[in-house]
Amino acid sequence: MHTRHLAESKLPTGPVSAGNSGPLDLSLPWVIEMRIVGTPSLIQVQVGDKMVIGRSDAEQGVFPEIDLLPYNAFGQGVSRRHAVIETHDGRLYIKDLDSTNGTRLNGGLLTPHEPARLRHGDQLSFGQLRVQVLFAVVPMHDMTGRYHMPENFKKQTQELARMEHNKRILVIEDDLSVAEVFSATLDRAGYNVTHVNNVVNALSMVIQNMPDVIVLDLMLPDFNGLDFLRYVRKNHPHPRVPIIVVSAASGGFQTNQAIEAGADVFLTKPVSVEDLLHASTKAVGLRMSGIT
Repeated sequence: MHTRHLAESKLPTGPVSAGNSGPLDLSLPWVIEMRIVGTPSLIQVQVGDKMVIGRSDAEQGVFPEIDLLPYNAFGQGVSRRHAVIETHDGRLYIKDLDSTNGTRLNGGLLTPHEPARLRHGDQLSFGQLRVQVLFAVVPMHDMTGRYHMPENFKKQTQELARMEHNKRILVIEDDLSVAEVFSATLDRAGYNVTHVNNVVNALSMVIQNMPDVIVLDLMLPDFNGLDFLRYVRKNHPHPRVPIIVVSAASGGFQTNQAIEAGADVFLTKPVSVEDLLHASTKAVGLRMSGIT
């Protein structure tokens, strides 16, 4: 079991006019996970424009957004302001801040103040403290590294979102940072979003008032998401609610399990908010037409 620490940036608030811009035009944060190598610890981070990595020092008035102090940062040679993660042109970069013991990316020593591209699965070393970086949520469709976005993808998604305004989507996700980005994206598209973080609360929601679409993470703290999926399909077959499964597992076995249990769409992390929105709007459209 991983212990999790959240270092969150504040999401933008307020409605968006579908006529002029949409949720895909907003600067939503990336969600990344930093796994402390050799420990069960995991830091989950919403990265906006920039986040300083280092170790806090109350006497010096230093409080980095990603604080490595709880992970023996002093003993591992981490500086107070060691490095910074920044976003530029839809990409993530890591930059050493002239730290005492240097920053390494996949073993290579970074030149201070020169940004280097950060990718899913990269390993960073701050002094002797090593972390692996995994992307959980990325803003755009073609940032997942798996395929490229069709030219009309964005237009189609926004048109679908306008057509199905105020339909209900239930997000079942225990990672707060991921849930906030998912909810903000769908909310700005005009959906009525409810978020729960476990299967027990999700069961209560579907029994009281079945949503139009369910977004389901498989790894939940109380029960396996597949058990919830099978329950819904067995006990609420009509009308069939579309279920979008989200998982960090990329193997075919778990995908097949989810599809066999009744999932309509399987999204593998890193998930783009565009893919989530597109899958949700298509699912709502199918439910409204009675195809599901």
